[in-house]
Amino acid sequence: MSWRAIARNDLRIARRARGAWGLVVVFLLAYLGIAGAFLYGTPEFTPYVDVLGFVFAALVPLLAIVFGYESVVGERTSGSAALTLSFPHSRLDLAVGKFVARTAVIAGAIGLGTLLSGIVTAVAFDGFDPLALLGLGVVSAAYAAVFVALATGLSMGLATTRRVITAAFGAYIGLVVFWTQFIDIVALILFRLNTATIAANPPTWAVFAKFFSPNVAVSYLLGEVIGVGPVPAVAAQNETWFISPVVAVAVLAAWGLVPFAVGYQRFRRGDL
Repeated sequence: MSWRAIARNDLRIARRARGAWGLVVVFLLAYLGIAGAFLYGTPEFTPYVDVLGFVFAALVPLLAIVFGYESVVGERTSGSAALTLSFPHSRLDLAVGKFVARTAVIAGAIGLGTLLSGIVTAVAFDGFDPLALLGLGVVSAAYAAVFVALATGLSMGLATTRRVITAAFGAYIGLVVFWTQFIDIVALILFRLNTATIAANPPTWAVFAKFFSPNVAVSYLLGEVIGVGPVPAVAAQNETWFISPVVAVAVLAAWGLVPFAVGYQRFRRGDL
């Protein structure tokens, strides 16, 4: 399949790219730097992996966006997309190949960090749990794939690099940093600043809206399924039917697939 040829070519380029090696360095610093900070005193594995999960919930989507936002729009502005599509490749092949290659690079960096961190923590930390560390790595790689897909969708759907950058980093700030705060503000306005009512009986729509955040969904999976870090407050304090691992996975899939599909439709119909 021709998307595989595009992905292989991108991976060959990535081996020589500073950005890809910089990505590896960032993840190694995160894994081993945090481990080094815990080596003072009696290092415990559980607090280490909990902190790592908290850091990765914010770091992974940012790096995925940085690595993915230019995947298609960069090809279009440089003219490389027209050259690539002059071969027997479709626009879908181009989009999928770029997504797969960038996801593979980030997953590889996470995998290497997980391996080296596992060696260090197995030797130096009490209570080493290889399944927790492996689970964190797998969930982090899947989380990265979601934001690479989102960034690739924006890269396909918008015509200029500036617009893609604005939308991509706006999405990061909105989805990862301020999502739950925004829902709280909307609820306060609708309930006329009655914080006691909201705290005692939060509306179902607000609970669902908070759980629909990719950051909350991935933190829930880490805490509830993998046992890494605390379960988010919105999930711990409510027992509605949609707070479940299956829905959390569906939320993450939606944040990756929908922007990718919408961006591809615009890319398919637009000019190069």
